[in-house]
Amino acid sequence: MMYWISRSILEIFLRIFFKVRFLGRENIPDPPYMIVSNHTSALDPPLVGVACKKNSVDFLAKEELFNIPVLGVWTRSVNCICVRRGASNVGGLKEALRRIHKGRSVCIFPEGTRSADGSLQEAKRGVGFLIARAGVPVVPVYVDGSRAAFPKSGSMKPGTRIDVFIGKPILPEDFLSGKDYGKKDYEAVTNMIMERIALVKDTADYPNKYGQLR
Repeated sequence: MMYWISRSILEIFLRIFFKVRFLGRENIPDPPYMIVSNHTSALDPPLVGVACKKNSVDFLAKEELFNIPVLGVWTRSVNCICVRRGASNVGGLKEALRRIHKGRSVCIFPEGTRSADGSLQEAKRGVGFLIARAGVPVVPVYVDGSRAAFPKSGSMKPGTRIDVFIGKPILPEDFLSGKDYGKKDYEAVTNMIMERIALVKDTADYPNKYGQLR
């Protein structure tokens, strides 16, 4: 319940203060699925959540958010998954897998933290493992304009144009080649995912190829 209330409030906020457009919502499959997106602003999670209008999505969120009074309570109430830095991150990945196997959809920002200059960064360890083990469609998303609207170091700039481009899902058979995985296999999955996010970015200037903005 709190997730749906929060998403409705955040959508109203985003549409009032920014010029937000969503492109490619028809590409979102039925649950369970994973969303992978670039990350340049604190606005990205609510933007992705609003983009997935018909489904609830569990977001992987850094451990620090869970320890902040009030915010930590809200983070848990909207079903976020706690992610710890470094090797201890295994617990967060296992919890994400558990939820996916129960039929829930999960969003992960592969870069792990907001990009300071807006360029795509190297994905964090564990991304390929999670995607390969989940075995569900993966939807690449590119958010354009959120960094200008609310940069990592700076204040919000109301009225900024923000476009959320949703690419076609990558099906499990596109990145699963067998049942046994090694380090190189996980790296290959990670590289494919980042390439698809980049592809969505590269085609973002041609909205007529994807359908109507709304």
